[in-house]
Amino acid sequence: MSISQTAIDIVSSDPILRQCIARGIVNYRKLAKLIQPMVSQIVGKEVSVDVIKVALIRYANRFVEEANTRRDVLEIIANSSVEVRTDITIIIARSYITSYLSQAISRLLPRSRFLAIMQSVTATTIVADKDTAEEILKSVRSEDLIDVQKGYGAIVIVSPQEIMTTPGVLAYIANVLAQNNINIVHVESCYTDTIIVVSREDVEKTFRIIMNHIEGAKKILSLLKPSS
Repeated sequence: MSISQTAIDIVSSDPILRQCIARGIVNYRKLAKLIQPMVSQIVGKEVSVDVIKVALIRYANRFVEEANTRRDVLEIIANSSVEVRTDITIIIARSYITSYLSQAISRLLPRSRFLAIMQSVTATTIVADKDTAEEILKSVRSEDLIDVQKGYGAIVIVSPQEIMTTPGVLAYIANVLAQNNINIVHVESCYTDTIIVVSREDVEKTFRIIMNHIEGAKKILSLLKPSS
């Protein structure tokens, strides 16, 4: 990784620093000095504070410009809410299982705590709460199962209807989580809901990061020029 990209990744993954940059209240030399050991370790050589400072100033200028151009994305993030589901099971089976599971699924829907189904050309993925998944598995033929993954968590981001016509929202969320070393096991979009499945260990961290960015988006929007 380049020195500038490394410095940018470190700063952009911290919503508090992003807010300070948006407000123009950052001492770039002190910030460069603070992250200098980390940058040097990642790139594998000693990096001067001045080089990092220049990279941070360039990033700050670009960040303000990008924040103005992606106002629509920030507005959706700022007006989203987050829900958490635990004890989630992922069932991956042959694509044709829905042909004989329809009655079982219809019976479970009224009492299911969480159930999402996505069918592709080669497979059907069912993401469900533990109890619902166990009931579904009773009706799935063993030869039709590809994989069963248990003990996950689902983060459900409920957004305004504008998310349906606004590009870049899912990319924003995925980028934020990737920068914080969170692996997305499964992602699904259903109308205004974005469902992100992560490991049990990452549930709390994922929730906290997304909430921080929702609050950060609200503060950034309050600082931007009104849209024309």
